[in-house]
Amino acid sequence: MQRLWIVGILSLVCLGGCQERTKAPGMLLVDIVEVTGSSSSRQTQYPGVTEAGQNATLSFKVMGTLEKVAVREGTPVRRGQVLASIDSRDYATQLSATQSEYRQIKAECERVIAMHEEQAVSDNDYDKAVSGLERISAKLKNHQDQLEDCSLVAPYDGYVGKIFRSAGESVAPGLPVMSLFTSGDTEVVISVPESEYREIQKSADYEATFSALPGRRFPLKLKSSARKASGNQLYQLRFSLADKSADILPGMGAMVYIQHKSDKPVDEYVLVPVGALFDDNGQSYVFLYDKESGQVKKTAVGVEKLQADGKAKVVGALQEGDCVVASGVSKLRDGQKVKPLASASDLNYGKLL
Repeated sequence: MQRLWIVGILSLVCLGGCQERTKAPGMLLVDIVEVTGSSSSRQTQYPGVTEAGQNATLSFKVMGTLEKVAVREGTPVRRGQVLASIDSRDYATQLSATQSEYRQIKAECERVIAMHEEQAVSDNDYDKAVSGLERISAKLKNHQDQLEDCSLVAPYDGYVGKIFRSAGESVAPGLPVMSLFTSGDTEVVISVPESEYREIQKSADYEATFSALPGRRFPLKLKSSARKASGNQLYQLRFSLADKSADILPGMGAMVYIQHKSDKPVDEYVLVPVGALFDDNGQSYVFLYDKESGQVKKTAVGVEKLQADGKAKVVGALQEGDCVVASGVSKLRDGQKVKPLASASDLNYGKLL
């Protein structure tokens, strides 16, 4: 009797276990998103920085002691304005001596030329006199230029950037004294990965915002693109402002927004989240969601390109407006019934609830 009671208990346990194993799995909550078509615009954004369109490092052409620096860093300057000067006394003395020599040789040359016209001197003496005058004229011009070069002048309107030397220092020709930049033609520079480099150059619209100028957007024009990647495999793109603004200064942080043009005919491909894709024996699939039945269907797709915005270009049975499971696809099976997650409330900031 006791044996029969034990066998009965074990049978009930086994039966309960079998029933538990054959019970239908619970309905999963999944994130459902709508497929967008190729006609949908795609926008990417990249951080950047503003740089001066013109940026020059200024130096003297002659050697000397820096006598005066007439400007400060950040000072606005006009073209031709004297920015700094070196002690010019030696060059002034040199020029004065050359001017005296020039006057003497010029007077002698004029005398020889007059006598040559009267055939009172030979052609050889005439040639020597003219040659001597040409040499002293070149020497005079050189010494005049050297005296003039004792003053460092602004080559264009702009602002003083960095000053590298102080009064009293000895400077040599070509040694940087200060930098000068312009602000009216400020450019925006960004760095982009190789995967986006070609496509960005074909894009139609570029805009920038600046943290220092909130609430304003500035149209851009692509000015140039680097033909060689940097050490971190990024390509540099430079943009000019379509409308110049004095409010935008070099060194400002910027965010560049790029509206991409489609390189495919409309509806040839659709865009799905990368998380919706999964692989089965070398074929890519997504789970297509049927709103009426609440079931998911395993659907094959062809992946053309993974984009920087977290979406993938795919071709196949999907159409714009279809719904697919966006994440957690590894837990699903073909034909399984699921329940879409509720959309986040407009008041649920950061989707924390």
